[in-house]
Amino acid sequence: MGSDYRVPGIFKKGNAKLHLHSILDASLLSENEWAALSKESRQTPFLEAHLASKTVDVNVEYVNELQHPEVGKITGEFISKKLSKFTFGNIKVRAMEDLIRIRIDHYLEQMKATRWSEYDGRIRRVFMITELYYGTIKMVVEKQFSAELEALLQNTKLEALSKSEGSHAVEYEFSHNNVPFAMRIERIRTFNG
Repeated sequence: MGSDYRVPGIFKKGNAKLHLHSILDASLLSENEWAALSKESRQTPFLEAHLASKTVDVNVEYVNELQHPEVGKITGEFISKKLSKFTFGNIKVRAMEDLIRIRIDHYLEQMKATRWSEYDGRIRRVFMITELYYGTIKMVVEKQFSAELEALLQNTKLEALSKSEGSHAVEYEFSHNNVPFAMRIERIRTFNG
């Protein structure tokens, strides 16, 4: 599912922590087959997210850190005292495709049948990400703080998609850069392809 299903580079047999690693660890796939499934799962396209609201607002009164590789560089006092509004807009979703769900479900069923104790002991309690939500990032600051924000942006790789100046505030909009802001997870035990 998108770039966000990257798997850690180090994997040892018998030490599976992710559902795709568990399938490899159980020898249900060869390493080449596993690599192909992993690659296929990362190529899920962005789709329009049909949410009740077109935007997701973040209450900036309770945020002092943003977990984003670039936006996260703007932290501390600026976020808590000078950021007026933080919103995700143009929301897209990457959902696990049906054929991949069916294949993973098939492998999990095989694992239940052939390696129940390992499945029961570790795998079935794990959660699997099945949807990732992305959105453009909008930040609104009072006009008096816009120069300070622009100086902070110099330390990032973020480039504003747009900048709108009003009489009292400035709104900046940035790309999500393949970083999701929310996810849907399902417990493997109840996962159904």
